[in-house]
Amino acid sequence: MHHEQPEELVPRSVADLAADPAWTVTRTGTTGRWLTAERVLERNGHRRLIGLTPIRPGTVALMLWADGEVVEHVRGTEAEVCAMAHRWAAEFLVGEQP
Repeated sequence: MHHEQPEELVPRSVADLAADPAWTVTRTGTTGRWLTAERVLERNGHRRLIGLTPIRPGTVALMLWADGEVVEHVRGTEAEVCAMAHRWAAEFLVGEQP
């Protein structure tokens, strides 16, 4: 009998990221729209912060901080940057520092 591992689901929205308790999503009090999504990563004494914020309709900024300094910054669609944030977190946690 052949058993396949379930394919990892790649988040394509902030709502997908928010389903993971490692992510903190802040929302406006009036509309409930998301303002920021953040995840803190720590491994072997190294700390990273991944953050997303909408900057204009259809565009989201993704930033990566290492020791309080921005070391990566990209802009893209919500789907693109959510997938990239997920990849950065996975790479950092297995030792391939993004």
